[in-house]
Amino acid sequence: MSRAARSGNSLAAGIAALARHEGCNSTRYPGVVVYRVTVAEPPTPTLYPSSLILVGAGEKQAILGDKTYAYNAGYYLVVTSPLPMLCRTIASADEPVLTVVVEIELALLRELLLEENAPPAPQQARPSRSVFRAPLRRDLEDAGARLLACLTDERRTRALARQTIREMLFLVLDGPYGDSLRALAEDPVSQLAHVLRHMNARFAERMRIGDLAQLAHMSVPTFHQHFKAMTGSSPLQYMKALRLTRARQMLHAGGMVKTVAHDVGYESESQFSREYRRFFGWPPSADSHVAPRARRALRGADGAGGKIVLDPS
Repeated sequence: MSRAARSGNSLAAGIAALARHEGCNSTRYPGVVVYRVTVAEPPTPTLYPSSLILVGAGEKQAILGDKTYAYNAGYYLVVTSPLPMLCRTIASADEPVLTVVVEIELALLRELLLEENAPPAPQQARPSRSVFRAPLRRDLEDAGARLLACLTDERRTRALARQTIREMLFLVLDGPYGDSLRALAEDPVSQLAHVLRHMNARFAERMRIGDLAQLAHMSVPTFHQHFKAMTGSSPLQYMKALRLTRARQMLHAGGMVKTVAHDVGYESESQFSREYRRFFGWPPSADSHVAPRARRALRGADGAGGKIVLDPS
């Protein structure tokens, strides 16, 4: 592990103060959550929200196809649209992973770009995928630390959180891959981002590819081409990954397997269980009503060997 991954930065104390429980912890600002993770996990399908992710200590790795994006105390990660990826966690009780996840609000981004009044980036300069990592500069680290500090107080959160997040987005736009974030507010990336948000908001409903293409104002072949370039998967692969990763979140929150299967759009519990096992490598019961360390033991006992069948390339 790199020195940056082992060591922390000035964000670590602020995250630790807010992340009192294992896993996801909400904050006073709806668009910001903090994580404390003390259990290492092999690459596991995970739904990444449209977000800026800063790490105070430890390391995680997002894997999309044949690309691995390591983010730690020295690098931040940006996911411009909701994206299922494999997530590897390098953590222990002595060296937890501490992260803060800041939702990218499209309205706030557009407001910032309107005031910035910068010319559109050249089409050929835009990356084909909606995820990138970049070195964590001191100014962005300082802004993140100030955001964490204001989240400890309700009045400071109301007065300062939004403008601090705005500052952080500006610094990302001003960074080496700012054009990737800027493209989120421009066509055709903006059209696809709208479709991805639609899919995430209504993931339990049946969706026709033709209807999604129409929502993006594209023909079906063009929609397929741009969708795979942006997400690394087909619309059907994306929808299945979305439903199953949402199901895992619900199971972790205490949901019953039968209820969760219905809530994510499956009519058959047996079909849901088969697809869940094929996708994650273990049955849904291994993720339901069990503490993180016990889940890992159940997965190993199941004999699936942690096999993951997500190929978003």
